[in-house]
Amino acid sequence: MTSDMASTMAKRGRFLFPVAALLLFSLQIVATFPGELIDDSAEQLRQAMSHQYGDWHPPIMALLWSWLIGLTGKSGSLLVLQQALHWLGFGLMADACYRSNMPKRAWLLLAAGAFPLFLSYDKIVVKDVQMASAFIAAFGLCCWFLLVRKTIPWWGVLIAVILLSYGALVRTNAVFALGPLLFMLLAAGRRSGYVKMVLLSAVVALAAVPVANFVNHRLIGARQEDPLQSLQIYDLVGIEVRSGDTALIDADAPPIAVLENCYTPYWWDTFSPWGVCAALRPQLKYVANLDSRDATRVAQRNVLWREAILKHPWEYAAQRLSMFNSSIYFLVPSLHFRFSKSGVLQPHGPRTITAHDIHLDYVRKNPFFWPVSWLTIGLCALPFLRASSAMPATVSFARLALISGLLYSASYLLFGVATDVRYYYWPIMAILVAVILAFPELRLRFRERPLLATAAVALLIAVLASGYAARLLLGAPLI
Repeated sequence: MTSDMASTMAKRGRFLFPVAALLLFSLQIVATFPGELIDDSAEQLRQAMSHQYGDWHPPIMALLWSWLIGLTGKSGSLLVLQQALHWLGFGLMADACYRSNMPKRAWLLLAAGAFPLFLSYDKIVVKDVQMASAFIAAFGLCCWFLLVRKTIPWWGVLIAVILLSYGALVRTNAVFALGPLLFMLLAAGRRSGYVKMVLLSAVVALAAVPVANFVNHRLIGARQEDPLQSLQIYDLVGIEVRSGDTALIDADAPPIAVLENCYTPYWWDTFSPWGVCAALRPQLKYVANLDSRDATRVAQRNVLWREAILKHPWEYAAQRLSMFNSSIYFLVPSLHFRFSKSGVLQPHGPRTITAHDIHLDYVRKNPFFWPVSWLTIGLCALPFLRASSAMPATVSFARLALISGLLYSASYLLFGVATDVRYYYWPIMAILVAVILAFPELRLRFRERPLLATAAVALLIAVLASGYAARLLLGAPLI
């Protein structure tokens, strides 16, 4: 296609993708407003209405919600912002690709915004989706300027930084995804090698943690609710159950047989205030009341947690891997929340699980919804997208999205305490966008490196086959 033809096509379609994105946004809002609330988001709304914030859930989200309610009088205003940012990001990426003579990728990106998994979760006002919406909007903004204008104006950088800052504050482990997205703003960062990118991202994450604490506690004034207790208690119990070492917690801890009856790697937290083992919380050094922070108990638990990890490193590794395996839906039974030992986490409360429910789970939680499928695709794509001076801008963007999604996912190896696809909402989005942006280059590199391509395909098939085998073999009598 000649440059004149491309210019003519761009002029004719100047408003095509902005209008299409606006239409999809409007249809989604009409269908989902005012949105759905899960327990976490209901607590966020309560804080937004009372103007009293805690740090168990992101204070910045409750504060923003409070402002929007004050402006509009509608609790659904945050859903509007959430979905507007989502379609802004996908619309900008699609428009940028179309203006850059990449119409197939433009249409694929617009379609990706309506991926069923995204539509399923984007109707829920929840921090995971808030984070992803802010990140994809910032990513789309940078993508548009760099593809269309070749540079980002100062005000574009400011908007992107605000969006990325909000996304990083709205989930504690979002700092692990932040570094690669900030590199979109730096010419040198966009072409960095993987090792350098990961190391710099780690530096960004370490620097972002105290900044986030300052914003949450000093600027917003959120009370400290000791959110780390969930992770520490879960790890302590898991290590004790695996090692048989009854001296890990203290003399007041419940007998190991009691802990074994409560512990599960699936859909934890059975020790939460709403869990089936909530009565054991005081003996496990939980802070009983989130409105207060027992500094002595927190300090004691910090020491116990560190000592248990150092004393039983292999059991700790097994504990973390079992939780990560559950959270990525890999080697698990079908409908594995039925083994969670926490009936409140089952849909509609405690109920009888039938064979029909289990069979239906193969459809509802198919490989397109398994986080492990997308993480495998992301890992397989990495070696085909190595940095070079000649790589297209779309490839450099794709690499940043891949690293952001994979680093964020890796954080759940250390900090994950629960299972839900929404925890991998951003990684799935980032990897899908990356594959679309770099698809022609990926296809070319696959042809150039057939052995590596064969290994990548074999790995993906092995992961999917193992996942299905686990679902067939790890079942148990219905409960």
